[in-house]
Amino acid sequence: MIGSGASSRHMLGVDLTPMIDVVLQLIIFFMLTSSFGDMRRTPVDLPREAGESAAARGEPALIVDLDAQGRLLVDSREISLVELERIARAGVSGAAQPTDFDVLIRPDRMATARDLDLLLERLARTGVTRWKLATTEPDGPGGVLP
Repeated sequence: MIGSGASSRHMLGVDLTPMIDVVLQLIIFFMLTSSFGDMRRTPVDLPREAGESAAARGEPALIVDLDAQGRLLVDSREISLVELERIARAGVSGAAQPTDFDVLIRPDRMATARDLDLLLERLARTGVTRWKLATTEPDGPGGVLP
């Protein structure tokens, strides 16, 4: 009997080390990229007002910061009103429905109403129909401001 016996059988081993390495690298990648979303946001002293209590519908399509000097910031990068219009138009036209493109505006407490009005007017021109203003809860009991 040629080919039979213990000497002709070979056990094939499976080395799991490369697969474990890939899985660990994926875990590290997702942990790092998930924290970058919060790191991109500019620190803004939001108006102290009670906001709506309903949970948000999800992450907004665009987050615009308006600082005390009237500058517009997207992803911590200063942009002009013209560039904001271009971004908003592209977002509205790329959305399945115009109402799917919602914008979160984070105005500084010291930003002027004129700058906020100008921003909202430009967004309305581009077809943005859904926007929200970010606020922070008033401090102290009964909503008393410090």
